[in-house]
Amino acid sequence: MRHIYLLLLVSIIVVFESYGQEDNHYFIPELSVGSIVPNYLNSPKIGLKVGTTLTYYKSTNSENLTNQYYNNPLLGIQAGLYHLGNPSVYGNEFNLMPVLGLRMKRGMFQWGIGASYHTKTHRQNELNQSIGSHLNWAFQWMYYRSFSIFDNRNFRVGFGYRHSSNGHTQLPNYGLNSAVISLAVTPQELKTSTPKKSSVPKSRSPFILARSGVGIHELGSTTNPVGGEKKLVFSQSIGFGFTFKEHFRWYAGFGTRHYQHYADSIKNSVKLQELNVHPNNHFFMMGIEYLVYHVGISIEGGINLSKPFYYHFAEEYENTESLKYTLKKIFPSRMGLKLYLINTAKKPKHNVYISAHINANFGQADFSEASLGYVFNIK
Repeated sequence: MRHIYLLLLVSIIVVFESYGQEDNHYFIPELSVGSIVPNYLNSPKIGLKVGTTLTYYKSTNSENLTNQYYNNPLLGIQAGLYHLGNPSVYGNEFNLMPVLGLRMKRGMFQWGIGASYHTKTHRQNELNQSIGSHLNWAFQWMYYRSFSIFDNRNFRVGFGYRHSSNGHTQLPNYGLNSAVISLAVTPQELKTSTPKKSSVPKSRSPFILARSGVGIHELGSTTNPVGGEKKLVFSQSIGFGFTFKEHFRWYAGFGTRHYQHYADSIKNSVKLQELNVHPNNHFFMMGIEYLVYHVGISIEGGINLSKPFYYHFAEEYENTESLKYTLKKIFPSRMGLKLYLINTAKKPKHNVYISAHINANFGQADFSEASLGYVFNIK
């Protein structure tokens, strides 16, 4: 807990300094309290999750189409420190993530994705089935409402969801899910915005995209076997879609993946060789993407057209008779961040990006992936 108190002290000092910052640049300290939501049977006793964050926001007030479309979004980066309620099992969590604040008529929605470090894992305490590695993905979805308390100050209340997991790169990996409430004092300017989305002209521009990625995972279910070998997953996809109002993309296409774990399992099994099972996954995908300057936030879903090894995987590590197995076999999903070389607001004809995504079978993590992609805007 002493780490929490130290960061809280720093936050209190920063809050008095933040209001003297240059216009449109803010440092916002925030306190949060909540609880880890148990997601497996016989989980350890959990107390309150208490934490503090420090967020640097840059408010974009120029009158370009991106700001009009997103109603002057808040771009920032957030550092957080959390006491996870049962230090002997879960320890503490540190995270760092880019955040995007979307101001609405009432309140603000904030989305973030980044990295977290956990001081305790399953290797330090076997009761911890949630976190298998020190380094993990971190996600957050928060909704904020602000209330004026002084002429130039707002009292901000937030509630939402925070998650940490390693994307099935090291087992066990149930992940930590938390429901939280947060409190902060913010400058009045952080709440106000003028442009309206209705002023953005309607448009629809076609594009083609292609990417190639490499991922990593351990073979096994959510909890076992612990200490397995990590192997690569190679993937490629191509698609076609439309960019609406220059900032929202919808696309669909096809992709394929090659699992090295599956290939080696087939190589070492005469039975699987006789069944002529292949280690590849062919799928149809559909996705959406929000563009904010150099950044893209993408969410994809799809249907597996062929993934024959998954039955043999589930037969050994899971249950092939359940509804969960059927859903995970049919529906892949993917979520992550893209970083574009050229500012997307400039509408370049050619653009390339690097990305980090977590891939899942329905809602269960499958592997973590880094990709290199290309986008060709047809007009």
